[in-house]
Amino acid sequence: MANLTGQQLGNYRLIRLLGQGGFAEVYLGEHTRLGMQAAIKVLRTYLRDEDTAVFQQEARTIAQLRHPSIIRVLDFDIQNGTPFLVLDYASNGSLRQKHPRGTRVSLEHTIGYVNQIADALHYAHMQKLIHRDVKPENILVGQQGEILLSDFGIASIAHATSSMSTQASMGTLAYMAPEQLQGKPRKESDQYALGITVYQWLCGVLPFQGSSTEIIAQHLTATPPSLREKIPDISPEVEQIIMRALAKDPKERFESVQAFAHTLRKTAQREEVSTVHIHENSVLGSTSEARKTAGQQGSVASSAPGSPEKVRPIHWVIALLLAFVLIAVSMYMLLPSP
Repeated sequence: MANLTGQQLGNYRLIRLLGQGGFAEVYLGEHTRLGMQAAIKVLRTYLRDEDTAVFQQEARTIAQLRHPSIIRVLDFDIQNGTPFLVLDYASNGSLRQKHPRGTRVSLEHTIGYVNQIADALHYAHMQKLIHRDVKPENILVGQQGEILLSDFGIASIAHATSSMSTQASMGTLAYMAPEQLQGKPRKESDQYALGITVYQWLCGVLPFQGSSTEIIAQHLTATPPSLREKIPDISPEVEQIIMRALAKDPKERFESVQAFAHTLRKTAQREEVSTVHIHENSVLGSTSEARKTAGQQGSVASSAPGSPEKVRPIHWVIALLLAFVLIAVSMYMLLPSP
């Protein structure tokens, strides 16, 4: 697709290209009358007449989504056979830009992301919608640092319109669940994709790599490499939770994407509390041992030769009595004889 910068789609003039993917190109657009900025997603396809109604229906469905962690669809249209969507503009970019390939994200930050993404996905699933393309590139950062899930339904539109090429409609292979690769996506497919994303954030690499054919084969049959071999700090419990989300059989995954996020968060919190208690007990134990050692050293020092001893009060009484006796005897001796 040729660069459309400077052209006008609907009421928006395209200022510059923001990014591009398998399904579409995204431009920064400015409303010609209001001057407001928006993201204009131009799909990589030319719609035939029979596909127009399908696109419009899918776009209306996406536009009805209202959730704080989902990018809003403001408008949509078809111009000269080219479909496009007008979306809220997230000026802070995507989590792929914030965490480039090869970088690791802490478990704490990962859980913070997962909570918001899972909440958005659960809401969409309740509306009978499947994202189909969850990946870091489609997770944006809002002005207040909030996480925003983008490209909702783009893969669905691609699947629904026959004008899309088969390769483009396949989505991103590295994150796709086995059943989605077999043409049977379901809500658990989004959980799988989120699980792949979490795996990549934590260790910096994808579990399955290679050519397209090799990646597909691994999704269908291979067990993901152990996370703990790459990051020993991850507990077996956390690893087990992520591996469950990556189960080949959708029925073996968590009952919902929210259950996956909740279990991951609670497990990490328990481990954090346990670590704090161990640290506190260690500090208390060290302090107690230090006091005990100090007491023993004090006892040894007090019993050592030449060490000063405390004089008890009764010793002073005896000493005074002896002094009076000596004085009395001395005075008696000085008296003249009769």
